Amino acid sequence: MFVIYIDDSFFGTSDFSRDMRYKLRVLLNESPLDHVWISNARTKSETIERFFKEFEDISYTESTVRFMQDQKEWVLTNTSLQCEDICIRPFSGTYCLVDTETLQYERIYLDLFPQEETDLATIFTEAIQDALRKISGSKEKMKS
Repeated sequence: MFVIYIDDSFFGTSDFSRDMRYKLRVLLNESPLDHVWISNARTKSETIERFFKEFEDISYTESTVRFMQDQKEWVLTNTSLQCEDICIRPFSGTYCLVDTETLQYERIYLDLFPQEETDLATIFTEAIQDALRKISGSKEKMKS
C-alpha cells in the first residue's frame, strides 16, 4: 500500500501553509492514493478533520499512534514516522510517498514549484509515477 506522509504545517494560517494546502488538495484529487499519515505537533484536530471532509474516499491518521499496516508495526509521532529500522522526519513544504510493504519512500518537494508557473496535476502525477517506478524497480531487484 502507498500512503502520503506529511506534517501539520499544511494546516497553518500563513500564506505558505495555504499554498501547500492547495497543492495537497490538488494531489489528493488527482492521485489514486487513499490514505494520509500526519505528524501533528500543533494543529487542532478539528482543523485537519475539516480539510479531509471534502475527500470522502481518503482516510487519514494523526499522531501519536502505534498501529499495524502490511503486517508491520508503525509508530506515528508528532515528529516522525517509524517502522523497523527506518525513521522518516517530515519537512515543511514536502510530503513522502511511502510504500508500506517495502519500507521505501520518496520525498517530494512541493515548494519548488511556483503555483502560477506550473500545472500542479502534471507535476504531482509525474512525481508519483517516478516514485512508483523507482520502488517497483527496487522490488524487482529484491526478487532477483
